[in-house]
Amino acid sequence: MIQPFRSFIGVLAALSVLMLGACASAVDDLAVPIAPSVSGIQLTETGIGLVDQSTRYNSREIAAALDGARVETVQATSNGRITSLLAAFAPSGLQMLRFENSGGRVGAIHVVSEDVPGPRGERIGQTYAQAGGSGMRCQPGTDTWVGMAVCRRDGSAITYVFAVPLRSSIAPLRGSELRQSNLTRMVWRP
Repeated sequence: MIQPFRSFIGVLAALSVLMLGACASAVDDLAVPIAPSVSGIQLTETGIGLVDQSTRYNSREIAAALDGARVETVQATSNGRITSLLAAFAPSGLQMLRFENSGGRVGAIHVVSEDVPGPRGERIGQTYAQAGGSGMRCQPGTDTWVGMAVCRRDGSAITYVFAVPLRSSIAPLRGSELRQSNLTRMVWRP
């Protein structure tokens, strides 16, 4: 009776190794960096794609201006309140843009994905230096952006929000904090 039991345990062990091996390769496949899959969309000083301050705030019009991108209503939290806004999704299914309403028109565009570059090629996830932060004026974030650095180039309609590690105050920013920060959001407002 012991011999069949040992054989059964051996088979289970072999199957476990095979199954874990399959899981590891699936995880490794997911970890491979994927090149941005959204072509032709870039945040500029006037908006994104054909979306600008004159674009009506509705999913159909925004989708048409973004060459048929999927646009849906999503829920977001801002200053402790839940709000509804429109979001555009990349072909991968990941959210790439959020739009705010202002009097029935697009009042702000938030880039939330590395798939969409800024006007100088900046991408979500880049360090302060990679995103050209030295050419920006930065201040500590407040409200939604508490603990972050909120930066802007003179005369620009785009705000760059950097996550600063271990920061939770609105005290003045130090250079060392900025050097360790990463771009988490680009926000366009006309």
